[in-house]
Amino acid sequence: MIWAGYIYVTLIGILMLFQACMAAGAPWGHLANGGRWPGQLPVPMRFAAVGQGAILGLMGWAMAARAGIVGTLPVWTFWAALGVTVMTGVANLATPSRPERRIWGPVTVLLVLCGLRLAWG
Repeated sequence: MIWAGYIYVTLIGILMLFQACMAAGAPWGHLANGGRWPGQLPVPMRFAAVGQGAILGLMGWAMAARAGIVGTLPVWTFWAALGVTVMTGVANLATPSRPERRIWGPVTVLLVLCGLRLAWG
């Protein structure tokens, strides 16, 4: 079961790095938020990217706790993280942005699978 936690945390780290780069002005807007903002994100969305990165970090922490990688957290944090992961997976598979769907769709499917493995561990 611990392998699912390590995979999840690694992928979350990549997503956090992606969000940090977009917050810093990387021209990757076509790869997020349905491709609504090609190029650099507008300033309010850069702040949103920072918030999204923080949420991702909390999700990774909850999954790592469930896997036994870090200390324990309340069990509801795992279930909340799993719910957000599933919703994100659905959104990334249904987005109108083809590049976003191709890159983040498989990543979020893998996150969902790891989360489900942790749920049934």
